[in-house]
This record gives sequence, structure tokens and C-alpha cells, in this order.
Amino acid sequence: MKRVIISILSVFILILLNASQIYSKDKCGLGVTLDAIRAFDDRLPVLSDEDMKAILEEAKRIISIKLGDRIKIIFRDNGTISLEDLFKDRSYRKIDFYKRLTAWQYDLNLTEILLLLHTKKFKEYIIRFLKQWDINSLKSFFPDKNINNYDDVFYNLMSVYHNRIKWLKSLKISDNEKLVLEPLPPHQSFIEWLGYMWNQDQYDIVFTNGLIIYDLLISPYPHCICKHAKVGGCSFFSPKRVPLDGRSLMVNIFGEYGNIEGICDTRENISRELKNKILGGFVFAHEFGHAFYMLPDVYDHGDTCLMNTSFHTMDNVKGYNLLISDLSPCAKCQPWIVAKEYSVKARLAYEKGDYEKAGELYLKGASETPKLVDANYKFYIKGVYEKALNAFQKANNKYGEKKCRRMIKKLGEKIWRSE
Repeated sequence: MKRVIISILSVFILILLNASQIYSKDKCGLGVTLDAIRAFDDRLPVLSDEDMKAILEEAKRIISIKLGDRIKIIFRDNGTISLEDLFKDRSYRKIDFYKRLTAWQYDLNLTEILLLLHTKKFKEYIIRFLKQWDINSLKSFFPDKNINNYDDVFYNLMSVYHNRIKWLKSLKISDNEKLVLEPLPPHQSFIEWLGYMWNQDQYDIVFTNGLIIYDLLISPYPHCICKHAKVGGCSFFSPKRVPLDGRSLMVNIFGEYGNIEGICDTRENISRELKNKILGGFVFAHEFGHAFYMLPDVYDHGDTCLMNTSFHTMDNVKGYNLLISDLSPCAKCQPWIVAKEYSVKARLAYEKGDYEKAGELYLKGASETPKLVDANYKFYIKGVYEKALNAFQKANNKYGEKKCRRMIKKLGEKIWRSE
């Protein structure tokens, strides 16, 4: 991911309720329209319209500062529904992507006695996942443990994981009502969210307020597991959605507004204004960096980087204050931003009928994209090459077609696809 390029790119979020275009070009530069929905658990506090406005204003400010002002985003509000209604259609359970995920699902009843957790294959896979970060970065998540190698990280992380899950199951909304429902409803499972967001074709952004248990064993992010083993925000693959090139994002207000001792921020000195700033600048902007620019979670870009998720930022208030302590973009993040702009320009060229230019821009975007991206690199890059191939086919450019086919074949076939 890491070639340093200083760029003047940035994202300016403009809230308009009745915009019609997906991609556009105007005097401000490139523009994209995103559809949003609020999906809430009626047992828990929700956002007011004033809260929503404050969150988006802070998101606009931080994204502009940290990522640049080259791309304008138009936000289209689709109202509010219940989480039960959001997950009413469960056809996503039929797709291959979801079925593959369930093979790696954490069993909330078996916890540490789940057989998969004790296989050699599982340990090797997780250690490969953890090696995207250096040992020193990972050590900070276990301050009272002696961490010398990735084996140590693996065993300690799994131990924390089991304890967090048991703890989540013990939490209550009231004396007579548990936070974690039994049987577990789809909206409390991260794997179900991944499947739903993959299959849905309506939304680019979901705001929610419910507990989402991080039950995906295949990618145990230390900053997620060591905090609460819940999801506070996420980016997803949504292949049917065009605006973010098959991506989407979710912002969860549960941590700030859930009012449950131990897991939510119930400190009396944290004002509603600050909570909204955290949700906009620290959560929304971060997830936008994942979804739009494919920026990964990093532990070594410094505490003022928008994408930093190191141990020092596990407290959202401290993380937000560190983020705004230096109001300048992170130089280490620029390669992802530059690469993404090529793809956005490519789509604009394609829609204008300039297929040759679109193909070349997609190729440039693919070549500039760092190897470490949010989620699956091969899947994402293969998708970019497929767009380039389509453009060259429209342009009748046989050389371009051949180049794209060669790169697609090189990436291989064993990556996730929808049915």
C-alpha cells in the first residue's frame, strides 16, 4: 500500500435529498451520489434529524481535511426502517459468498471448544492474516502479556476473543432483557450483515444502532477483538451497487448512544455534540476511506491518520482527539487515493463513450493500487481489470483486451463471487 504521493485530493460531502446522477462532473470536480438508510433496533436509542445533520457535517469536514477535496459526494436519504425489515429478505443465504463465510463462523455456544479453532489449518491461516502488521504494532494490544512472535499473538488473541464473546452474552438492556437475543437474529451477526450487504441493491450507506457481534473467524482484527468483539462500523462488498464501484459502508451508533454500561460510552462528560463529531469524523470518515478508496486498517501510519486503528485509538474520544490534533492529510494514505481517482475518471470516460480512454484509466488505477487493500485484493483488482476489458471490447482494442485477459487469468479463479 505504501508509496508516498502528496495529493490535493479530498472529498466534500454535500447533503442533497433529490439528486439523480450517480457519477457527474461539475466545477467542483468529480461527484458521486450515495443512497443511505437508517435501520434501527427499537429497543435502543436512535438518531434525531439534528444528530444526523451534525454527524454528516463533521464527516464532511474530516474527510475534506484528511482525504482532500477533489470528489464531491451527494447524500440521498431513504428514511428509516427497522432492522427486522432490513433483514426480511434473506435470499442472500443462497449465494456462494454467504455459504463460504458460514464455514468460518464463530459459534456462540461452543466458543473455545469449536473444533475448527484447534486445527493446524486455522492457526496457519490466522497467522498469515496477522502478518500484515509487524509484531511491535500487535504487542500493544496485549500490554500485560509477553509477546515475542506471531504464535504468541494468535493464542492471546483467541483467548481474548472467547472472553469477549462470553461477556457480550452476559450484558443486559434491562433487568429482564438480555442484549444478545436468543436465537441470534440476523442483524446481530456480522456474517449475516456481510451476506445481506453483498446481495442488496438499494443502499450505499447504512446507519444502525444495534449490537453486531464480530463472528467472522477468518479475519480477527486485533483492534476489533480486543475492544469489544463487536462491529462499530464496516465497509462491505456490494457488487450490485454502482456508486462506490461495488462497495458500501455501515456506521453503528451503538457505542456512543447505546447507554449500556461497560460496552457503550456512558461517561457523563461526553456531550451529544462530541458523540456526533466522533461518529462523523472518527467512524463515518474512516469507513468511507475503506469503502471508497480501499484504504486498509493501519497500525503504523501515526495516530493522526484517519485509517489508524492502533491500540492508542481504541478509546473513541482519545482517537478522535488524536485525529484532529494534526489537521493535515496522511502522506502514507495517498497512493490509495490517487489509484481510486483513476477508476472514477475511467467511469466518467466510459459513460461519455470514450471507451479507449476508460480502458487505459482503469489499467492505470489497477497498476497504482497498493497490494494491501481493505478486504480481498484479488477480488477488487480483478473487478477493475474486468471493467477495463469491457471498455477495450467496446473500443475494439484487441491489444487492450489481450492484456486484461492475461492479468485476469494471472489473478486466478479462486476468489469469492456471487451467484
